[in-house]
Amino acid sequence: MDIRENDIDDAKLLECMHTYIADPTRETLLGLVMELKEMDVFVPVMINQKKQRIQPYVIKNKEEEMYVPAFTSVSKFPEDQSYEGMQKLKYKQCVSMLLESGDVVQGLVLNPYSDNLMIKKQMLELSNQIEQEMPKFQTTTIKLDDFRMITRYNVEFRKIPGELFGKKLEFIKGLSAETLCDMYRHPYTEVNQEEHFEFTADDFDIMELDVREDMNIMQIMLPSKHLFQTNCREMYIVWNPQTEWICCYVVEKAADPQNGEFLLKEIRWDGSWVNLKEAPSEGNVMNYVMELFEASQQEQTE
Repeated sequence: MDIRENDIDDAKLLECMHTYIADPTRETLLGLVMELKEMDVFVPVMINQKKQRIQPYVIKNKEEEMYVPAFTSVSKFPEDQSYEGMQKLKYKQCVSMLLESGDVVQGLVLNPYSDNLMIKKQMLELSNQIEQEMPKFQTTTIKLDDFRMITRYNVEFRKIPGELFGKKLEFIKGLSAETLCDMYRHPYTEVNQEEHFEFTADDFDIMELDVREDMNIMQIMLPSKHLFQTNCREMYIVWNPQTEWICCYVVEKAADPQNGEFLLKEIRWDGSWVNLKEAPSEGNVMNYVMELFEASQQEQTE
């Protein structure tokens, strides 16, 4: 099969990569790590005749450090590439492979002939921590605020949408300030850090409106404290009770404030999301979200 038929959509990843390259802060790094977490990459491989097994290529930088190259799409391959083979792997598989390789390889380099983003083992270890969702406070490998940011991100962009699109109206009917608070508390409980969980049900405000027979909307105001970049200020669930067509929108605190302090995004059923625009001012978001939902329904019937 032509590898182009098995290409990767890397638009969101490239956005996070370029944001991090332009402004390498902890927040942009975490945004990149979270995007990489579920991504596929292409890794050049060769046959090791001596060991009779496939192994990845390695390349050296100016300091003679060795890195495994990986490409985020076919378009990022070098024009004169002559690799023996190309293997499509989950990024987290690459992380596990490199962390088990000892000190021979220093990390991974994404798109070495264009973006040339080197990801050293410290960042790979952070990726692995996030994947396991088990930060080790006792060794201070991750700060409390970073943990709060990561767990909040996971709940808002993974847990809630996953439950919503999986259970649909069953999830919506059971949603309350108390159930939301429990979802945010759960990651703390899992790692015996519940004493650091500072939200209560009073920090969540839910308002549901029956707009008309084919449109209901739920506005969820999320906690204002510990609201870090990439975390959500509010969420909107809009659905048609007749067809169970559901859309989910969030107002996210931007990783790059130059594009606006808060961004409006749509979270899709498959876990992906779309950047829509700078979020309207508070009080004007709901009307705009209802217009988006109306347009979404029309697209489905055409």
